[in-house]
Amino acid sequence: MKKYKKTYAYHTLAEKHTTFHLGKTKVHVSFTGGQTTKNGVTPATFTTADPIVQLAIERSNDFAKGAITLLAKYPMQGEVKIGKNPTESKKEEAEEAPAPNPGMAKAELIREAASPTPPPIQEEAPIDIPEEKPEPDPESTTETAEEESTGEAKTEKEEAGESNLEVVEVSCSDVAKQYLQEHFGEKPAPLRRIADIQECAAKYGITFNFV
Repeated sequence: MKKYKKTYAYHTLAEKHTTFHLGKTKVHVSFTGGQTTKNGVTPATFTTADPIVQLAIERSNDFAKGAITLLAKYPMQGEVKIGKNPTESKKEEAEEAPAPNPGMAKAELIREAASPTPPPIQEEAPIDIPEEKPEPDPESTTETAEEESTGEAKTEKEEAGESNLEVVEVSCSDVAKQYLQEHFGEKPAPLRRIADIQECAAKYGITFNFV
């Protein structure tokens, strides 16, 4: 399946920030660049090469109603790989594998039968001398056990904290800032790095996945 870069237009609006749903996945998209003139409204546009975002837009109600249309489509290098049925992939591998040559198999058997098997070489078994192991210090053993239990407890807390965060997919850091401003009233000026954005999002129980 060929990969394309597509540009979509949101008619009658100069700017639109919206969310599309594809199954359980949320895709946040910002249509920008529109203008209002005497002749009408130049529609806001959004360009992406992500096939998941493209599929979410084209399966939305706004696309079906005609509020969003496909403005341009550009072919790109590479292909979008779609998973195959495991049974079909095994059949293709079996078809591509070369068929065995019966003549070569017989020749190998004759060579093996003709060459005598050398007798096994007997080696003297080494004598194992037991080494004296120092007795473990009870105090150090107790400290090691406490450190391991503390480390496991921290890991479980960290994993529990990460699993409680809701994943919100966005196309870029600007869309993530816009999401925090619209939903939680956060100002985008202090959020200069992605780490600042993720730290701010964690306060509200979410984390961003940049697609």
